[in-house]
Amino acid sequence: MWPFEARSYLGARWWTPAVAAALFVGVAGCLPLPDARTNTPPLQATMRVSPASVPSRAVWVPGASVPGTPEDMNGTTTLRFQLAEPADTIYVAVPGLFGGASAFAPLARRLVASQPGTQVWALDRRANALEDREPVRRALAASDPAPAVAAYLGTGDAPPTFLPPRPETHRFVAAWDLDVHLRDLHAVVREARASAERVVLLGHSMGASLAGVYVAWRSPDGLGHAQVDGLVLVDGAPGRTGAYGRGRDVRFAGVRLLPTEEAVRSGEAAPWVTLGKGGAQFAERQAAAVLAALAPEEDAPAHVRPFALTNLAYGGLMHDDQYGPLNQFYASIGEVQGAELDGNLAAFLVGGPVAARSASVVGVAAGEERVGWRPGDPRFERSDAQELFAAWNDPRADVAEWYVPVELLRDLAALSPDLTDQDAFVPMREVPLPTLAIGSDRGLLRSHGAFEAYAEQRLGSSLSVTILRGLTHMDLLTARDAPVVALVARWASRLPD
Repeated sequence: MWPFEARSYLGARWWTPAVAAALFVGVAGCLPLPDARTNTPPLQATMRVSPASVPSRAVWVPGASVPGTPEDMNGTTTLRFQLAEPADTIYVAVPGLFGGASAFAPLARRLVASQPGTQVWALDRRANALEDREPVRRALAASDPAPAVAAYLGTGDAPPTFLPPRPETHRFVAAWDLDVHLRDLHAVVREARASAERVVLLGHSMGASLAGVYVAWRSPDGLGHAQVDGLVLVDGAPGRTGAYGRGRDVRFAGVRLLPTEEAVRSGEAAPWVTLGKGGAQFAERQAAAVLAALAPEEDAPAHVRPFALTNLAYGGLMHDDQYGPLNQFYASIGEVQGAELDGNLAAFLVGGPVAARSASVVGVAAGEERVGWRPGDPRFERSDAQELFAAWNDPRADVAEWYVPVELLRDLAALSPDLTDQDAFVPMREVPLPTLAIGSDRGLLRSHGAFEAYAEQRLGSSLSVTILRGLTHMDLLTARDAPVVALVARWASRLPD
């Protein structure tokens, strides 16, 4: 029996409650219903020890054996973050496009510091072995940035001296395709599986695509998803940051972004990505990180700056999200002081509203001697500058991958997101793995809808999607308050035994 009586006066007629209810439902179907939400407090991660005290070690893992490739490049280096305690859960972390193992250092240390029995094994893909890291090691050993400056920036009188790989002597990189990278990843997963009861695959950006593809891969030891217990996708997913189904001729607005296979095989094009300055742009960022870490308050080298600024400000401008054209790809680590600012139209055109605070530094402000750097408002500056520079300056592996194999990207672009009719994979809908997908309103995947296409391929699976606030694509890995850590820890605690 209805607990109310509805009345409507149309020709002095009384309407029954059932008719009134039907009318209400019909009208409601034409109106937007309220989106009622509570003010949910963010999850907090409690640290058992200081994250800075979590050590790491570099371990080489042999991978796919590729004919023509030197044996010391047939595998990956893993940075393993762990405390002196038995391993219960190992997160195998896969970096994104142009990303290296040290990109995970802040996140990894916080995960280990907060969760008992946790280790993080971050991958340096085989292409990271092509980087000339010796100048970093010399600079750190001498506590003097000069070796890194001379190698990566030059001296003004002499050009940079670091040794980039030469296409004519590194043709073997052309064979480093998706299958090779999946086999390399599988070797690490197998070793992790032998070391802990639980293994979780965690990918960032394009690394999320690689991880998402791996769990559908028919590995030599069975299906990929049977090798791990969970999957975490951080600001990436197949179909958004890899596996586009667009074929192997990758173009944008009619412009070819990657050289053809024939151009690479013939030697006409390098077997790694050469967009922009290629590896030289990462060499410049590496030098800036060394300068900012070893001599932060000294003047930046005169031949690389159009105006006076400190090494710390130089490092900040090279690594912060606020002052370049691609804001979301950088961490928010502070702001300039004593600077004359102008607009940053390029950043706004690329990033839209998330780039509203962007600016261009065009000189020293009136009355100031040089441009400096400060932490800035913690509401907007979510990551720590020196922690980021320390990650770049790890002598064993850095934050970047300077030379990304073309064949890997071409294979990912050709792979359909649903993986149907792919002999090497099961359809994505057959992957039952518990999955956590994380985006950010300032990153690449900014809403729940950004994961919708991937979620459709995983219908019926245990899939949770969370969109964080105020974090750039890189802040998701480097933020001081570590919201990703608290989220991942809560999700992992609910994985089946």
